[in-house]
Amino acid sequence: MAAMCGDGANDCGALKAAHAGISLSDAESSVASPFTSKNPDISCVPEVIREGRAALVTSFGIFKYMAAYSLTQFVSVMILYSIDNNLSDIEFLYIDLFVITVFAFFFGRTEAFDGHLANAPPILSLISLSPILSLVLQITLVILLQYLSFYCVQQAPWFYPFNATSGEDAESVACYENYALFSISSMQYIILALVFSKGAPYRKSIFSNYGFSLSLIVLSTFTFYLILAPYDWIHKQFELIIPPMSFRLLMAGFGFLNLVLAAFIDYFIIDYLFVKKLRYRYQNIEKSRQKFLALEKDMAENVSWPPISKDHGPDPAPEVSWHPPRSPATISEVHVYTASFDASAPSSILNKIIKEKRAC
Repeated sequence: MAAMCGDGANDCGALKAAHAGISLSDAESSVASPFTSKNPDISCVPEVIREGRAALVTSFGIFKYMAAYSLTQFVSVMILYSIDNNLSDIEFLYIDLFVITVFAFFFGRTEAFDGHLANAPPILSLISLSPILSLVLQITLVILLQYLSFYCVQQAPWFYPFNATSGEDAESVACYENYALFSISSMQYIILALVFSKGAPYRKSIFSNYGFSLSLIVLSTFTFYLILAPYDWIHKQFELIIPPMSFRLLMAGFGFLNLVLAAFIDYFIIDYLFVKKLRYRYQNIEKSRQKFLALEKDMAENVSWPPISKDHGPDPAPEVSWHPPRSPATISEVHVYTASFDASAPSSILNKIIKEKRAC
């Protein structure tokens, strides 16, 4: 990518052609550039890079969160459909309005990271392997834990199955299966918001986002309250049948297990192993659109580049030759000879780039 900074009308063409044009004045150049700096210097360039990277990471994170939320709720509903059951209206309202909407609102409020500018850029494509693999692994974990909760509640000695044909259950969805899936899925929505809201090196910590942090604390507290010890009128409103305390603690343990595994997937497998360690190892650098990768590889393999002059001590004194005039009209000639350094030729990649530019 190319960036251009300019402050005059003669810079308008370059500002418009660059990927990121930054005008250093409010004059003609500000019309052609998407960014205008308040200060007439290039100190704004790192800030533009920070804000752009933070915006990109935030966009990818909120997309993955909304996609994961939809798939998580789809899995819960499909499992309950297998027994002719569904989430209650108040459960849908709590999930959609109080959990998802609140997290989606505060998700993008985290500011750009103000520390050292990272050398490597974030993932640039939403359909690349890293975001897709992260989403697939998280949804796989969601499915496994929801089915595990559904299986465990059915194996309990106090369990009795939901009967949609009975008069008591005809207008109610309250059952042990509903409690199990609502409990684990409510924790999963919070865990996904926490895991997908990344911090350094492109955004500040989520604890600097006070709205997001407060929402995380409040919703987590209320969700655990619903799971462990709700008042009678609350679990009646949510249409929950509360199981024994041992199973409630088991559901809380499943939520903690989900948190640990989700963090392990995104922070270790995706961010550390896949992005940092394996991102460029198996990439075909010669065919990559990121030309700097090929240049870096060639410079690393070519020990003679860049050419570095050797210190031979002080430069020798110039040789001066003087020819006496042949006649009064002849002007004396003074020849000065200095030492010259012949640098080695640049690398093959640089030669290739120079030839392509000349051909254009």
